[in-house]
Amino acid sequence: MKRGVITLGEDRSTFVPCQAEQELWVLDQSPNQITQSLIEEEQTAPVSMYIEAYGERAPAQDVPEAAGFDGVFVLEEILYASVVNDTRGCDEADAAYVVHARGNEPFWSIEVRDAEMVFHQPEGPQEIVFHDPQTVNAEGAVQYDARTAQHRIELMVYTQPCRDSMSGEYFAFTARAVLDGRELNGCARVGR
Repeated sequence: MKRGVITLGEDRSTFVPCQAEQELWVLDQSPNQITQSLIEEEQTAPVSMYIEAYGERAPAQDVPEAAGFDGVFVLEEILYASVVNDTRGCDEADAAYVVHARGNEPFWSIEVRDAEMVFHQPEGPQEIVFHDPQTVNAEGAVQYDARTAQHRIELMVYTQPCRDSMSGEYFAFTARAVLDGRELNGCARVGR
């Protein structure tokens, strides 16, 4: 996974990886050419966004349009995107979670880590830690199940794009959680 700032323009897009100064020309090979969709949703160009994405670096001479750039970033899939002046970005440490899901109204979040799931919400109980979640991979989705003596949680993460209803952040995954029978909907991003 690559992290950095993408600048989306009408005629070209560029990418600067985190902790680097090389500006790379973007060759968008993502499904449905997601960069164009993000430009249209922001309704202004150019727009700069922090992204987490799958992609590879290639030499500039491989793509004639990239002449004058430090190379090419072959964009395969954007996993997460937020406007640069948002609170997230290259200054943030690498993720320690496997999956982070969250939703609004009601506010909730779940971090799936190697050996536990941690559920957060503003009202009580504010934090519930579930140990040793069971993982089931299904076509187009991953399911995590765990329980404590008092609580049961199920988290489904679907390969379906999602926009946060309050922040406008883009996520490559949609999430549905069920905590003790109460259904919660939101978005998810992958970590390491």
